[in-house]
Amino acid sequence: MLNKVHLHALILIFIFCCLFTLPAHLSVAQENDFEALRREAVKIKTLKADFVQKKSMKILSRPLVSEGLFYFATPDAFRWEYSRPLRSIVLSYKNNTKRYLYSEGKMVEDKTGGVQSMKIVLGEVAGWMTGKFDQNPSFKATISKMANTSSITLTPVDENMKGMIEKIEILLASRSGIVKSVKISEGAGNFTQIDFNNVKINETIDASVFRDVK
Repeated sequence: MLNKVHLHALILIFIFCCLFTLPAHLSVAQENDFEALRREAVKIKTLKADFVQKKSMKILSRPLVSEGLFYFATPDAFRWEYSRPLRSIVLSYKNNTKRYLYSEGKMVEDKTGGVQSMKIVLGEVAGWMTGKFDQNPSFKATISKMANTSSITLTPVDENMKGMIEKIEILLASRSGIVKSVKISEGAGNFTQIDFNNVKINETIDASVFRDVK
């Protein structure tokens, strides 16, 4: 079973792509807005970004802060890497998914069953990224448009998801379809905020990024 830190990582990868699907429970106007986002998605061949993740809980005097990097290349290559305070990496390349943890001065492959769960999720994500969109019954989605940006709220309708997430709030940058921040609310004042910086689209990413642990 995945712990919550890595579950959030997978949820976030899911969100990156879910923005360009057509979720269930949308009005006609909202369908048009998501259609526009979906058209932008098919233009993405590679993506890379820095992120800062802040985990806030009532029992903590201050948030737990993590930093890392995210890489994607069509059709199915991913790298989700926490660089600090603890290093860990999830790699997915040509239907081969691996997770590495930093231990005793080196990166060690995680052989537990959680890797298979990651493989299933990342396989679905790869399909969305390459334009194989489908309706998503797990969330009710609403979109709000502002002058230079848009915000999307995802509310779970799936009972299993409700037990983990209260809602997900996504802020898009002025550049259409690019995620600026994500807030995952778990209820009882507990939430995770992820802010993305230095987002770069369609720059060359060497294949070794998705295969090798450096």
